[in-house]
This record gives sequence, structure tokens and C-alpha cells, in this order.
Amino acid sequence: MATTQLNEETIAKEVKLTDTEAKRLKQLSQAERLPEDVLLRKWILEGLDRMRLRYACTLYEQGRLNLSGAARYAGVGVERMMQELTRRGIEHSPSVAQFIDGLDTLADLFDMDELHTAADEVRRREENKAAESAQC
Repeated sequence: MATTQLNEETIAKEVKLTDTEAKRLKQLSQAERLPEDVLLRKWILEGLDRMRLRYACTLYEQGRLNLSGAARYAGVGVERMMQELTRRGIEHSPSVAQFIDGLDTLADLFDMDELHTAADEVRRREENKAAESAQC
């Protein structure tokens, strides 16, 4: 769950509850031994985290984010993002293009020309396959 930065200013927001909801909140507050406002804040932050994760999954499924981008958007690690995609039945194997991009990224990070060469070779093979398919 996300936490507020120490220097970050908090902003008050109003939540309206029915009498029944207010009674339930009070009961849960007493059971959890937490003030109502602390409990509400906890639930809101947990809900925001769940919604960001759900939206990240949707964006990934639509192809608008890659795996690391979806994980970053959701505020989770790549492994956790993969687990969530699996749980939701969303395929998350990398495409050839994503694999090539990953090789290029690693080549840049580790300053390894060999990885750029490997990425270029895979890219050429894929282009040749596409050209052959177009001719058929």
C-alpha cells in the first residue's frame, strides 16, 4: 500500500455515508482498534492500488503498455504484474518485438555491442519471415 511522503500535504475529502454505513464503520473501527478516519484512509488507498492494478492490466491487454510499463503504472514489480495478468487470464509472453526491445535495452544498460548484434540478427530474421509470408 502506498504511503504519504513525510513532507507531503494532506487534503481533506468528504465522504457521505448512510446511517447504516456509519454504524458499520463504527463497528469495524472498534473491532480493528483504529480511528474511523484512519480506517477510511486505509481502505481508500487499498482501493486506489487495486484500481491502478486493474487499469494497468487493461492497458497491457490492449497493447498500450508493455509489461514493465504496466508494472510501473500499477506501482508493483514485474513479477507481481505477471502474477496478476495470469490470475486474470491475460497472456503475457513477450512478443518478438518486445524481446528485441528488451535486448536493445540490456545492450544499452550493460554497454554490450554483442547484445545489439543479437537484437539486429533477430530483427533481420523476423523481417525476412514477414517478407516471405507476404510473397506467398
